[in-house]
Amino acid sequence: MENYVERKETVKNKTVLITGGTSGLGRACVDVFLDAGWSVATFGRRFDLISEIKLMNKNKNLLAEVCDLRISNHLDNVLETFLKKFKRFDAVILNAGELGKTPLVNSTDLELNDFRSVFETNFFGNISLVLKILKRQPVSNTMFVHITSDAASTPYPGWGPYGSSKAAIDFLFRIMQVEGGKIGNRFVSFDPGDMNTEMHRLALPDDDPENLKNPLDSARELLSVVER
Repeated sequence: MENYVERKETVKNKTVLITGGTSGLGRACVDVFLDAGWSVATFGRRFDLISEIKLMNKNKNLLAEVCDLRISNHLDNVLETFLKKFKRFDAVILNAGELGKTPLVNSTDLELNDFRSVFETNFFGNISLVLKILKRQPVSNTMFVHITSDAASTPYPGWGPYGSSKAAIDFLFRIMQVEGGKIGNRFVSFDPGDMNTEMHRLALPDDDPENLKNPLDSARELLSVVER
């Protein structure tokens, strides 16, 4: 208990932004980081789930807003709200993502817009957020964490748009780490493993949930990575 209290004292002024905090790993991260003493900002597209998060955490240091990552002025408005309260982000977890067309089909059976839709969220939306934050706090010792997937490195059939969009950010983050790591900001990718989430059930409905990780376990692993 003493170590837990000491850790909470150490991070009590730390702030994390978690995108896509309404379900799956994002929701698990909201709970885990709050329990560890972090101040948490999060957003998602679904009003009802944002309202639920606010209600369940009304006595905790949480800001939760409705925001569509793909819309630039949405990001501007939500960042203004968050930074007015928390001043800065010590960590930014890029969890929000789009699976794409389901049931999964081969890449050659898709239309170009099927790729564009996924990249609009998974790549351009996430990079837009990163750039907007860096303009507001360019030298801040912030850790940017991209939630990646083994689909970014293994050519699974049917995972073309999702896997390639994740791979694109993974590689860009490697470049950004070389470019920006010297001034204190860090850019890393984190693979949470195969989890029992809504997205996984949509992609692979025949998978046995008993063989999938609890998102809370992955969130605790991520917390350890960030706090190190």
